[in-house]
Amino acid sequence: MTPRDFEQFLKLSQDELSDKSNPEKIRAFVEWCKKNNMEELILRLSSEDKGGWGKNCFLDFSTTRMIVSKKNFFRKFADLGYIAGFAPYPYKLTTKNWNNPSPKGIRKQAMITPEDLTSNSENIHIWYSQIEDFALRKGVETTIRNMLGTMIKANFITVKTSSEIYNFVIPVNKNGNFNELHFWLSIVLPFNIPA
Repeated sequence: MTPRDFEQFLKLSQDELSDKSNPEKIRAFVEWCKKNNMEELILRLSSEDKGGWGKNCFLDFSTTRMIVSKKNFFRKFADLGYIAGFAPYPYKLTTKNWNNPSPKGIRKQAMITPEDLTSNSENIHIWYSQIEDFALRKGVETTIRNMLGTMIKANFITVKTSSEIYNFVIPVNKNGNFNELHFWLSIVLPFNIPA
């Protein structure tokens, strides 16, 4: 999506978006992209094993598919361009100045497209139509108890297709708690996620 496409979305939707909540704005954006045959990244989660020293990848959710990309060494520690897990345009819809089409403040390196992610042969993508089962599970076995209270360190996502099962560990400190994850994934994904 180009800044001009985003500007067009805002012009066509400004009246209808002005009194909507942030989730409704994101949902309207996803529907507009689908209607106009545009694939746009919406949400990014970080997955890691062994405290970041094992298998590390990004789970990018677009309007049509889930893309799993391996993190390079430096990206294990920082992900420039994604704020609160949102891609730049969906994030802009959640800010006070959502109706300002100016791409000012969006870094060029943040403008990653689904094609950029799938051009690497190590990365995989799963079309939503291929997903037979998508499970988000609270990681109760990762619970830590101390003087300050109780905390879950990670949640889990399992994606099942007809040929493969993918398992991902989703750390709470990088992605938010279970309820936040469930809420935003249910906004982005075209199918129901059991709680």
